[in-house]
Amino acid sequence: MSDRLAQLQALLAEDPRDAFVRYAIALEHKRRGAMDQAAHDLEALLRDDPKYIAAYYQLALVLADLGRTDEAAHVCEAGSLQCLTTGDRKARAELLELKNALTGNDD
Repeated sequence: MSDRLAQLQALLAEDPRDAFVRYAIALEHKRRGAMDQAAHDLEALLRDDPKYIAAYYQLALVLADLGRTDEAAHVCEAGSLQCLTTGDRKARAELLELKNALTGNDD
């Protein structure tokens, strides 16, 4: 386990509901190539905090890397819908662009 991951997990132990720390842990797993663990962490984060918009984009990337393109496109769609409720136009555009790249659509 890297020092960074250990530090993040220590922070999470202090506050298990800290969405930012959970997100950072998932990205650290991704950085280390532990894509299944990263996907699991991001999915759990979104179950608990569906308005954590950045997690949708990262989860879609991880799923695509795992060859789960259909799921990745679905995550993009779910995230883009969540952006409608949060008013995040930029993230919505990025998610829809990623979805189109994954599916080969130029809508």
